Amino acid sequence: MAVEVKKDTKPVYGKDRFLMFRLYKDRATKAAIKLAFQTVHTWKYEAKSDSTDTKDGSINSPATPVATLDIEAISSLDEVNKFLADAVLHSEKLEVWDINLADVKGDGKYGATYGQGYLQSWEVPSEVGKLVNLKTAMNIDQIPQDGEVEFTADQQNQIQYAFTDTKPVTGGASK
Repeated sequence: MAVEVKKDTKPVYGKDRFLMFRLYKDRATKAAIKLAFQTVHTWKYEAKSDSTDTKDGSINSPATPVATLDIEAISSLDEVNKFLADAVLHSEKLEVWDINLADVKGDGKYGATYGQGYLQSWEVPSEVGKLVNLKTAMNIDQIPQDGEVEFTADQQNQIQYAFTDTKPVTGGASK
């Protein structure tokens, strides 16, 4: 059976996808926040089957899928870097959203993948003459879920600064 490619099929660009985080314990009181200067994130899904040898040959049994999320970003002195590093040190459960800005759903909503889990590492090598590139890995509980998330203008401004007028800006907001 041949797979039909629809005419509206578009490639996915990494620049359109970014991660937002929140401590699970803060879900009733705080909004998710974006890790600044993200460079790469990689979802890995793995389900290694177990094999049992029999006199008739091997029989494979399915395994429970495991999901991990590898993350790289340029390190910065902000609250998100601190709270993520603390989450590793104190075994804090996190929520993560992988939001795809190219997947517009309407009404300010975008396609996203959501997961819960724990960061397993926090690596921040410092090399002379280079930006500090942090690396971390997150083990995801159960299976990540796809859905839609609201993405506000304020959250968009965390990714890209907004156009501003030449007049003095008052009240900390640009229009």
